[in-house]
Amino acid sequence: MCPFLFIVDYAQEQSHVEPLDQINPATCLFQFPKAGNVGVAATAARYAGLIQWDITPPSPAAYKHSFDLVKQNLLAGNSYLTNLTCRVPVSTNLTMDEIFLHSEALYKLWLKDRFVCFSPEIFVRIEKGKIKSFPMKGTIDATLPDAEQLLMQDAKEAAEHATIVDLIRNDLSMVSEHVEVTSYRYIDRLQTNKGPILQTSSEICGTLPEDYTAHIGDILFRLLPAGSITGAPKPKTVEIIAEAEDYERGFYTGIMGHYADGQLDSAVMIRFIEQENGRLHFKAGGGITPKPVGKRIQRSNTENICAYLLETIRIDHGKACNLSRHNRRLNDTRAHFWPESTPLQLRDQSVVSRLRGRYRQGTRSVW
Repeated sequence: MCPFLFIVDYAQEQSHVEPLDQINPATCLFQFPKAGNVGVAATAARYAGLIQWDITPPSPAAYKHSFDLVKQNLLAGNSYLTNLTCRVPVSTNLTMDEIFLHSEALYKLWLKDRFVCFSPEIFVRIEKGKIKSFPMKGTIDATLPDAEQLLMQDAKEAAEHATIVDLIRNDLSMVSEHVEVTSYRYIDRLQTNKGPILQTSSEICGTLPEDYTAHIGDILFRLLPAGSITGAPKPKTVEIIAEAEDYERGFYTGIMGHYADGQLDSAVMIRFIEQENGRLHFKAGGGITPKPVGKRIQRSNTENICAYLLETIRIDHGKACNLSRHNRRLNDTRAHFWPESTPLQLRDQSVVSRLRGRYRQGTRSVW
């Protein structure tokens, strides 16, 4: 299989696949960590004058309508995290390809007369039988005093990050085995047109089947849409997003990447400008979560503690998977909030009996 570039839209209704050696730089430019077609001459030719950049903010009334709908669903328990986006008109003296050349990002893509994307967010990477994802959630202005400490101690950002890590961990479990969080909430420094920001990421890794190279497309589409730009639980949150947003995302929040020799590298298409009917629109959004309230719960009774803990467990052919890991994680949480309480111990038969009739084979069930 020859190396190729691929692009998939948010709704998985449109895709673009092209061999790398057939891509015309006059209509498509891309720059990824290990592949690209941007020459030194093109980079040197970027616009050198004063850049003009103006935006038209969305209507407060329209955004409030969308936000309130999301808020209602969060309070009703239909979603724990919802990523709401909008489309913002922008005007600039740069052309789309000049925006591509000026932008600084890990992944960049320009399609003539369509869009330009400059994304820092990895979707998945596949190499030597391993699949890895690096969800990004939690952002702060890097110039603020004690910015790193403020970000790491922010309850809202921590809750949002924990939710998305759990979602991505479950997603990877659908296509791989031995999934684990190998690094949790480390900080990246990113550059934007308004200055530097800090953002928290995590690393999640799983082991793919030996024949994974014959099923690359199936693996990708099983994971879509990306959890980091939808929310949790994903199916219901996607429905909420469709009702709340008053436009079509198109390729925004889809994925882009390249494949070569059994290795795949891909990104979530955020930081995205689209050309529509001669006008430019910047598509952007953010995660919305319920605000934690109340004091630290002082309980020592195990039955009472269970009412405050939420865990997702895979049931496979009537058997609860990876119970030792689930028990370890539940007890880490228990020990943090209720250090005097009795250790918890989930057992296979008790879990399955509680969930009997409430799950479909191969899905994740909440207990």
